[in-house]
Amino acid sequence: MKLPKLPLGVPVMDEDHAILETLFATAPTTENGGLSDLFETIAAEIRDHFDREETVMERAQVPILHCHKLQHAALLAEVATMRQRLAEAEPGMKRHLIGFVLARLVADHIASIDQISSTFLLRDDEEPTRRSG
Repeated sequence: MKLPKLPLGVPVMDEDHAILETLFATAPTTENGGLSDLFETIAAEIRDHFDREETVMERAQVPILHCHKLQHAALLAEVATMRQRLAEAEPGMKRHLIGFVLARLVADHIASIDQISSTFLLRDDEEPTRRSG
């Protein structure tokens, strides 16, 4: 498994974060016509990751799950807003929104609420589930 830049020690988080990092890294070299598709691929991966992460956290009864879900909802709202901006943006701005702005939002989420939540998951006796599908 390729570890993300900020490994948390929770397989489902680290595996998904590594995939997202790889997707964000392709923004500078994606052809102009493929930027909208790249954004939609990243948006779907973020949504699916949040679903997997919340499932693991529910099973482990992470006490800050409610707060974590609110952070997920806020980030998904930003994705929806960005989708509207991308529709009107020129390629350079699309590249910036995907490869910098959205990537930064995800990185900040990982460094904050994911970092805190991972400590609760690491205390659990069972190994958190790996990514499936």
